[in-house]
Amino acid sequence: MTRDVVRDAFLAQQYEEGMELAAASDLLRLAPLDGTPPERYLAEFSCTGLVRAPGGPVEEASLFLIGFWFPADYLRRAEPWQVVSWLGPWHVFHPNISNTAPAICVGRVVPGTPLVDLLYQCFEIITYRKVTMREDDALNREACSWARDHQHRFPVDARALKRRSLELRISHEPPRSAP
Repeated sequence: MTRDVVRDAFLAQQYEEGMELAAASDLLRLAPLDGTPPERYLAEFSCTGLVRAPGGPVEEASLFLIGFWFPADYLRRAEPWQVVSWLGPWHVFHPNISNTAPAICVGRVVPGTPLVDLLYQCFEIITYRKVTMREDDALNREACSWARDHQHRFPVDARALKRRSLELRISHEPPRSAP
């Protein structure tokens, strides 16, 4: 089988950029699952999102799992349901995430959408920064109706996915006295 050098370069770049984001985040762990370069990833988000057990109250949760797969034709064709899979928890409570199937709607995914962009989109969904407010377009209509009535709670986690860098300048000059 002939190697696709363009795809391999794309996958290598996704690995590099994805691992850089994970290293700069307190909220994301990213695990490549196969191959060199990898085409599958498991993302673990340790941020606040919402869950609801059947008949129970809406509650906060702090661990969410999502799978990513870049199939062989990803640079020509992208099926969002194939590329991004919701893995848990199953009782997640968000309009863009199905609580009956492993599906999360991140919106339109064009061929070659970078892994980092997909990670940010998923994070924004989990933390309620990105919410579908139309029941006819929601994967979880009950969560959609609830979200419309509870917008004051959003985002449920205000932290940034990536830590901000802090630039310190050390001066060897003595402090100036006030005039």
